[in-house]
Amino acid sequence: MKEYEYLKRLGKCISNGSVRGEILDEYKAHLEDCREALMKNGMSKAEAEEEAVRQMGNPEEAGNELNQIHARVLDFSMFWWMMFFAFLVPVFEVISRLVTAGKYGIVGFLNEYQQMDKIPLQVHLVVGTAILCYGIILSIWEKYSGKELFYAYGRNWKGSYLTNSGTVMALAGLICSAAIPVRGFVKGMIGVFAATVLNIIIRTVMNLIRNRREQKYLWEIGFADTEITWNGKGTICGSNMKVRARASEEGAVIPSGAPIMVVSMEGFKPVVIAI
Repeated sequence: MKEYEYLKRLGKCISNGSVRGEILDEYKAHLEDCREALMKNGMSKAEAEEEAVRQMGNPEEAGNELNQIHARVLDFSMFWWMMFFAFLVPVFEVISRLVTAGKYGIVGFLNEYQQMDKIPLQVHLVVGTAILCYGIILSIWEKYSGKELFYAYGRNWKGSYLTNSGTVMALAGLICSAAIPVRGFVKGMIGVFAATVLNIIIRTVMNLIRNRREQKYLWEIGFADTEITWNGKGTICGSNMKVRARASEEGAVIPSGAPIMVVSMEGFKPVVIAI
């Protein structure tokens, strides 16, 4: 087995893209050191490469062990962002009591000054559920397109807006918490926490699907069906799909018909280079 084939098979077993490159660099350096030592003992370059790879053992076994150590599917950054909103609820409780000289907590304050208790429970649930559905769709889209925790979205430089599914779903949980049979601000914390759990489950499932897709297509070779810049189409493993050229933001262009290789993923979209 050649060094390239060994590293390819090893890398396909490691689902965490943030550490995959570092691990492969370490294995590549070890293979090169072993090859150089064997060549000094009289082996040819080809023989030394094959022996070095043989000494490294089965790439799938090593990759699976490394994957268990470095696997990451839970979105902790989103979890802590949404829990930030849950912890804001008691903060507002304290502020509301200070503003009203201890007369009202946050719920009493809203009822007294904003007439929130006059709004039917059904309205809370309908509005909260609608916002929650939007947040779920937004969360799926964020993972599908590979968005960071915080990002700006807009059609042009004249206008854009910051968006985040965690903020949307936390708001939905807070609104729907009106139906929770608990007094005081605790119901708000419960509502936000429930929305947090739902969002983390959604993003975990999306991460698992994405990892399987990345392991399938990583370092596979295909060809460009169209010109590829930040967007384009290519055929990889017999499947036609949308792809992006690496360094497309710097003007990289892959011509139609050129052979390509998948080097990473942007969400569910393969990032390719010309070979």
